[in-house]
Amino acid sequence: MLPILLKLTESDKRLLIAFLLIFILIFVIVGAIGYLIVRVMKWQGKRLDSCVSDVVYSRVITDKKTFSKYAHKKNWIIFYKAARVPVIIMLVSGIILVIRNLVYHDFSYDVFNKVDGFSTVLFLWNFDGMFILDPLTLSFTFNPPQLVHSPEFVLTAWGSYLFVPGIAVGGLWYLWCVQSLISRTLRIKKLSESIFDKNLDKFNQNEQLMNSLNAGQTPLNSEVKPAEENKSLDK
Repeated sequence: MLPILLKLTESDKRLLIAFLLIFILIFVIVGAIGYLIVRVMKWQGKRLDSCVSDVVYSRVITDKKTFSKYAHKKNWIIFYKAARVPVIIMLVSGIILVIRNLVYHDFSYDVFNKVDGFSTVLFLWNFDGMFILDPLTLSFTFNPPQLVHSPEFVLTAWGSYLFVPGIAVGGLWYLWCVQSLISRTLRIKKLSESIFDKNLDKFNQNEQLMNSLNAGQTPLNSEVKPAEENKSLDK
């Protein structure tokens, strides 16, 4: 490994350091995206509370099974309403592609080709032969990627220009709706357990008895005024 490093030129070392920094940056971005997804899922799950809080506070639902059934029904209604728009966008994009294929009589059309596809508006590089290692001399050569295509507008690629963004936007939007559905489902499970489960792990009968006795004791020769008594009943 040491001879290989000694054979590197200064420009190669700079490029390797740049690629290392880019890799670290990508790793940090991926971690931040993962953390953001967890936070967003918690926020999406808590949005369910406003849909089921009334029936819980008013005691219309008093058992776990009924609550779970009601909450899941509400959850799917929210999903159907939210997912309609991205589904329509993807359907319209698909119809546009079918119309394009009918117009040009080409049903083997590649929407990402660089002649009349979406790749015509993208920068394209050739990454072949970037890293070359000579095992005889232990020399390492780095060749930067070659730009093989620059963005240009092609009129015959109009179908891909409409299809690819529509599918991308609609697909990401739909995945957001699915993630929200999963988040609310997890929230339903958590709420049904925390609200209706009867857990005696921390129950202490003697402590409960002593607390009730202490609460019922009143000082000798003390009088409870009517106004104070009414106030305590209000609470």
